[in-house]
Amino acid sequence: MIRLTLAQMRRTRGRLAAAALAIVVGTAFVAATLLGGALIRDTTHRAVTASLADADVVAYPADRPFDDAAVRTVSALDGVTAADGATSLYGQVSSGGRQDAAALTATPSAEALDPFTLVEGSMPTGADGIALTEASAERLGAAVGEAVQVEWQRFAPEVGDGTGQERVSESVELTLTGILVDPPAMFASASSALVTRANLEQWLGEVAYESILVAGDGTPEALAEQVRSVLPQAVVRTAQQEAEQQTEDLTGSSEALTYLVLGFAAVAMFVAALVIANTFQVLVAQRTRTLALLRCVGATRSQVHRSVLLEALILGVLAGAGGLGAGLGLGQGAVWLLGRADLGLELPDTITVTPAVVIAPLVTGAVVTVLAALTPARVATRVAPLAALRPAASPRAARSGGRVRLVLAVTLGVTGALLLAGASVGTLMLAERGVDALGPALVAGILGGMLSFAGVMVGAVFLVPGAVRALGTVAVRAARRRTTQLATVNATRNPRRTSATASALLIGVALVMMMSTGAASMRASLGSVLDEQFPVDLAVSLVGAAPGAEDGLTGAQLDALSAVEDVEQVAPLPTTEAWVVVEETARATVAGLDAEAAATVLHDPSLVTGLQGRVALVSPSFAETLGVEDGDAIGLTPADADGSEPAGAPDVTVTAQVVPIAGNLLVTPEVLTVIDPRAPVLAAWARLAEEGAAGTVLDVQDALAEATPAGQAVPFANGPAAERQQLEQVIDTLLAIVVGLLAVAVVIALIGVANTLSLSVIERSREHALLRAMGLTRGQLRGMLAVEGVLIALTGTVLGAVLGLVYGWAGTTVLLGATGEPQLAVPWVHLVVVLVVAVLAGLAASVLPARAALRTPPVAALAA
Repeated sequence: MIRLTLAQMRRTRGRLAAAALAIVVGTAFVAATLLGGALIRDTTHRAVTASLADADVVAYPADRPFDDAAVRTVSALDGVTAADGATSLYGQVSSGGRQDAAALTATPSAEALDPFTLVEGSMPTGADGIALTEASAERLGAAVGEAVQVEWQRFAPEVGDGTGQERVSESVELTLTGILVDPPAMFASASSALVTRANLEQWLGEVAYESILVAGDGTPEALAEQVRSVLPQAVVRTAQQEAEQQTEDLTGSSEALTYLVLGFAAVAMFVAALVIANTFQVLVAQRTRTLALLRCVGATRSQVHRSVLLEALILGVLAGAGGLGAGLGLGQGAVWLLGRADLGLELPDTITVTPAVVIAPLVTGAVVTVLAALTPARVATRVAPLAALRPAASPRAARSGGRVRLVLAVTLGVTGALLLAGASVGTLMLAERGVDALGPALVAGILGGMLSFAGVMVGAVFLVPGAVRALGTVAVRAARRRTTQLATVNATRNPRRTSATASALLIGVALVMMMSTGAASMRASLGSVLDEQFPVDLAVSLVGAAPGAEDGLTGAQLDALSAVEDVEQVAPLPTTEAWVVVEETARATVAGLDAEAAATVLHDPSLVTGLQGRVALVSPSFAETLGVEDGDAIGLTPADADGSEPAGAPDVTVTAQVVPIAGNLLVTPEVLTVIDPRAPVLAAWARLAEEGAAGTVLDVQDALAEATPAGQAVPFANGPAAERQQLEQVIDTLLAIVVGLLAVAVVIALIGVANTLSLSVIERSREHALLRAMGLTRGQLRGMLAVEGVLIALTGTVLGAVLGLVYGWAGTTVLLGATGEPQLAVPWVHLVVVLVVAVLAGLAASVLPARAALRTPPVAALAA
């Protein structure tokens, strides 16, 4: 039987190639995911190891930081060649009018403890030296030998009674002696700046070490025991143990990401299992006479059963090996591409192939294939020996699901739908009452989604044929062709097979549309929140300029702002300081803004529609401080230079209107003129073009710097548009990644459509021959099979799209219902693309089956 099984596989290798392709795609997905997780761990381990230099032991304090005495005690141990306490001081470095944040760190005492690599110059050895990383030196425009100003803050006793502490700023001018290679991105929250240990300890005042790095002559394990003996309360690890611990801590989220992606791989393999099952149904149907003949010559049912499963096992192992090879190739290609990108990380030259990477795809491919072939193998054992002596029977309509299946499907679907609706509606109702029920609602929503989807899958044998008939009826009325009607009947002749094929496509499309709908709805829902948080694209201000200052933004600076290419509108904000008189008196910043100009730069122009006449727009936080509400009258009086409170009546009285704006108060230019006719323009708002917001902010900053004369402060450009764009890009990037992962399942499902049509051609060969004999042309037969493929593909796609929309809307409502009223959106672009792909895939899937149907002459098929 083994020899016969191999011979049958060679004869049907074309048919097996479709199933093998599904397995290859799925197992390559598994291998690539595991390789990605291994790459993250390996890269992190390399970065951690590099940060430890050649240290043998690392010690961490258990409760309080180490002091100088602890470092001296470790240094005095036999076999210890060097020991450094690790600490840092965050400060600012500046040169030539530019500045950068930096973590001030002490130079290592020995080469074995030095993780830094010099690019140029030398390490600082004197009290006036400093070394900067490449990125920091580039930001400052500083070269070796130039002066660098270093500024930091420390706590000092307050002046007066001597109680408490206050922050005191200190600074010193040093000389840049060397430039260092940038540290790995995962360890660089700020640029590193190396200074002498004496300087750092002096600036810190009270020194506290976060850890101690130790290098020695003996083995790391023996050295660690020595350190433990003198620091019994400390956590002491060898450098290798420390690297493994930090890698585990840093890659915890990446491990979770790996498992999440493996979940998508499981979806792809489940869809592949449906395709494999259909493929083996095709093979069993093709081999009916062969199997019957084997039974006639003495083959037992168990031998036939084992033969089919052996074929599945061989196919699964071979295809799994192919998927492993494809996954390894994809992984190595990704490593090469990432290596050419400037990621700030040391990446390996080749992928790390672990036993899990090799075993998982092979085992997954074999197990999934064998499990999917169990039902076709059982069907093969039911072929009677006399079937070899009978003429081929005409295909009969297969029985659909029974009553138990129908009751189970309705029960699961209704229960899940009620839970899903309850979670969505309940979240909105409780949010109106100020109750946050995200946790319970999320549990109910997930459970409802799982139950309802299970109901759809169980009831697919009833749902899919009905949907095919409905689409077929529409197609018949539109095309008015008998071949379309025949295609509809043929597509529903075997409800179980059709529902299995459509279900494979339904799963992938539903998941894709769910994520697309959720992302589109989230973007729409976040739109109002972003408009409130980032009401303008760009804000330009004079940093440190107090309201009422004599000098503000110059006309040249405002002209330079307006002249930047992607700046569309600019609204200046003259600003002053005033006293606000209600029941109490409070000092406030008052800005003048023209409502028409503001409407052109704000994302939500309705915010300033009430800014007319003697109206003041008040921010919610300041309104709460004043204790005023919409419609309350407030008085405004100019603030004197001496800061004394007003004694007489206010200069102008305005009506308060509370709106979500930044600052304290916004008034019309006419009202501001009454308060301070010479109020300087301390800020300006700008609206940018849709694309390239982040780049425009840099262009604006450059233009402002060029328009500012020497000796004057350069205005600061803050780009909320860039932050807004980044938030939207995060959503789009995550959506693209998830859709890309789920697209694997859709591709595999489309292979199943071709398999189903192939089985349909095998079963109806005599029927097709009779139709050809009665005048059906070759083109009409191709068209009939194409319509059948399109109906099956379109049914799975439409049902999946509907389910995806419902689940996406429900998920958005549950997740965002507590934060406000969620906006439900339809991802029209993705929906149209999915439908077009389904139609084209249905047409493509019919090509090979149509060629097989046309290859058999009508006379030969009728004679059989």
